[in-house]
Amino acid sequence: MSRHILKMKHPAAWHNEQWREALMLGNGLTGILVHGAIAEERIQFNRHEIWNHGTQGGEIPDISETFQAMRKQILEGDYRGANKNQMAAALKDKGYFSALHTPSPLGTLQIFFTPETMFTGYERTLNMRTGEACVRFRLGETDFERRAFVSRDADIAVFSFKSSIPFTAAYKFEMRCAEDSLSEFGEKSFSCRTADGSEGVKVWFIGDISTREANHKLEVTGCNYLAIVQAYARQAPKDISAELSRSYEELLSRHCALHTPLYDAVSIELADDAAHDICNEHLLLEAYDAHVSPVLLEKLWRFGRYLFISASAENGIPVPLYGLWHGEDGLIWSQYVANENVQMTYWHAMAGGLSYFIVPLIRYYTEALDAFRECAQKLFGMRGAWVSAFTSPAVGGPSTPVGVIINWIGCGGWLSRHFWEYYQYTHDMNMLKEHILPFMHEIALFYLDYVTLDENGHAFICPSVSPENTPGNLIPEFFREEMGHIAPAVKNATMDFAIMKELLTHFLEGIEVTGMYAEDADACRALLASIPEYSINADGAVKEWMAPDLEDFYNHRHLSHIYPVFPGDEINSQNAPELFEAFRRAVDLRKLGGQSGWSLAHMSNIYARMGEGERALECIDILAKSVVNNALITTHNDWRHMGMTLDQHEFAPVQLDANFGVVNVLQEMLFRWSEGYLFILPALPERLREGKVRGIVFPHGKADIAWNPSSVTLTLFAAQDFSAEILLRNAYIQNVTMQSGECLTLEFTR
Repeated sequence: MSRHILKMKHPAAWHNEQWREALMLGNGLTGILVHGAIAEERIQFNRHEIWNHGTQGGEIPDISETFQAMRKQILEGDYRGANKNQMAAALKDKGYFSALHTPSPLGTLQIFFTPETMFTGYERTLNMRTGEACVRFRLGETDFERRAFVSRDADIAVFSFKSSIPFTAAYKFEMRCAEDSLSEFGEKSFSCRTADGSEGVKVWFIGDISTREANHKLEVTGCNYLAIVQAYARQAPKDISAELSRSYEELLSRHCALHTPLYDAVSIELADDAAHDICNEHLLLEAYDAHVSPVLLEKLWRFGRYLFISASAENGIPVPLYGLWHGEDGLIWSQYVANENVQMTYWHAMAGGLSYFIVPLIRYYTEALDAFRECAQKLFGMRGAWVSAFTSPAVGGPSTPVGVIINWIGCGGWLSRHFWEYYQYTHDMNMLKEHILPFMHEIALFYLDYVTLDENGHAFICPSVSPENTPGNLIPEFFREEMGHIAPAVKNATMDFAIMKELLTHFLEGIEVTGMYAEDADACRALLASIPEYSINADGAVKEWMAPDLEDFYNHRHLSHIYPVFPGDEINSQNAPELFEAFRRAVDLRKLGGQSGWSLAHMSNIYARMGEGERALECIDILAKSVVNNALITTHNDWRHMGMTLDQHEFAPVQLDANFGVVNVLQEMLFRWSEGYLFILPALPERLREGKVRGIVFPHGKADIAWNPSSVTLTLFAAQDFSAEILLRNAYIQNVTMQSGECLTLEFTR
C-alpha cells in the first residue's frame, strides 16, 4: 500500500498561506484542505458552484470595424500601433465591461485543542487510493489520530477523531463572509450559513461524547467519535439522515467503491512497494541534491492522477487551475485559462482511462456557444464562434482586455482536439453528433471567414497570436527579461496554422462519419490545401511566426509553435524527419530562466513525444527542484530565486496544471498511440530500468507492459478489431491484427 500513500513529517507550513501545502481531498463537487496542525487545525471547504465577483457585461457592441483597422495596420507593418489594445479600448469606449467570476472558498472548519505536553511522532498522510487523509501524533503516552475523506457516494466530508483517552476539542465553522454567518447549535450538532441561506454547512458529531456550547464554539469531549459535515451552495441541502447511522468504515467503504476503481483504472509501478515507504520531505531533498528518483516520479504520477479524479465529477464543472482547493478568495488565474492550462489538465485523461471526465469539459464549452457566436460576430464580423481563452462559468465573452487574449483565435480549435479525441477513444456517436461536431463546425466557419489568401494563394492569418509571445525584433532590450506582452498580435503564427489544419482535418473526418455539414466540406478542403509549409529560421529551428520580418524570441515560457509535434500529432520522425529535427531545435533553444512550472511540464511532454526520455526527465528534475512543495503541489514559479524558472519575486501562485502535466509525461514515456501505431517505451530514460504499466488505454483497447534491463512483455486487449505496427523504443518490431475480445501477449528482448 505504500506506493499509494504520501507521507509528510510536517504540517502545512507556508507562512500565512498554509492552504498551499494542505492535503487536498475532494469528490468533484466538494473539496477540502487539511492543514494538519495540532492546536488549531483549519480545514477549508470549497464547493464547485461558488463563483463570485464577476459580471457578464450585457450585449457586446459591434467593434468589427476596429478589428479591420487593426488588421490594416499590421499589413502596413505598424505592429506596435496595432497592439495598443484597440479592440479592448473600443469595447470600453462603447460602455462594455465584463469581468470573470472567481471561485471562492465556502469557509473553514476550525478545531481548537490544547496539548498539555510536547508532541512526538507527528505524521500526516494521504492515501490516494482511498482519498483519505490522516494526521497522527503522540502527546506523552497518548496517541491521537484524525482521519478524513470526502465521500463520492454521499457528497459529505467525514472525520474520525480518536485517542486512547478522552480529550476535549472545540469546533467552529467560519464562513467566507464572516459578517453574513448565522450559527445554530444543537446538542451534538451545529449549522452555519450565509444570511440569505444560499451557502452553508451542517455539522453532526456522532459517538459516545458530551458536548456544550461555549464562546460560539461547540466543545466535544470523547475519545472516539465522528464529525460529518455537509456543505451546500445554491440549493437546499439533501437529506443525509441515513448516513448519520453508518460507521466511519462503512462510509469510507461506500466512497471507495466509487473512488478506487477510478484511481486503479490505470497503474504504473516503477519501484517495489517497500521503496515507497518514505516521506515526501526526504524524496524532495534527494531530488534537490541530485535528481528525481523512480519512487518520486511514480508518486508524482499518482498524485496528479489523484488530484484530477478528486476534482472531477460527471455532474460537475471542468477542473480549474486550483482544482477544488481555492484556499483564498479572488486567486489569480483561478478561472479557465485555455491557451495552455485547461488543455494540460486534460492531456492524460484518455490514455489514463478517465474519458467520462472529459464530458464536463465538452458540456462547459458547447453550452457557451451562443456567447462565442456573439463574440465572432461583434468582435470580428465573422460567422461561427470565437472562443475566449479566459472564461468562467457565467462569462464567455471578451472579459480579458489584452491583445494576447482578445486576438488569439486558436482556443476553439485546440479544445476541439480534446473533444475529437474523446470520440476517437469512446466512439460515442451521440456525443459526436449532438455536441462535438456542432462545436467544430462553428470553429471551422470562423476560420473560413477569418483567413485570407496572400498573393501566392496561401492562407494568411492576420492578426495572429502565438501565446503569449512577441517576436524578438518587436521587443525592446530593456523588456527582454519580463513576462508582459509588447506586441503579440502580428501575423501567421505557426500555432494558428497547426491548430487550423488539425481542426479542419478532424472536421472533414466527422463529416464523412456523420454526413453532417457536407455543404461546407469543399470550402474546408480548399482552406486546408492553402495552408503553407512550416518555416525554418537561420538557427535551423521552426519559426514561431511564418513571416520573414518576424524574428523568434527564445526567452519565453510558451512553446506554442511546437504544436504539430505535441500536443498535436501531425509531425514525427517517421513522416517528416528533417522538419522534425527543426522542431527539436526550436525546443532546445528555449532558455531555462524563462520557464514556469507548467512550461517545464510542457517541455517535458514535448521531449517525451520526441523520444528523448533523458531530456524529458531532466525537465522533471528541474521542476522538482524549483516548484514542488512538501505536499507535492506545484506552483507557477520558483519562490526561492534559484534561477531555474521565471523570477516573479514574491509572486508564486499554486498551479496544478504542472501536476497534471507530469501525469501525461510518464504515460508518454511508456506508451503512446498514433493512428496505426503503438509505441512501446518510446521515451524510456535510463533511470527507469524496470517497471510495469497496467490498463493504459488506446482507442481500440488496453495495454499492459512489463520491462526490465533485458526484456519487455507486452499484453494487448482488443476492445474492437484493429491493425497496428508495434514500435519498441521507436524501432519497428512487427505488425499485429486483432479482433474484438482477443488478448495477445508478446515477448521482446531489449
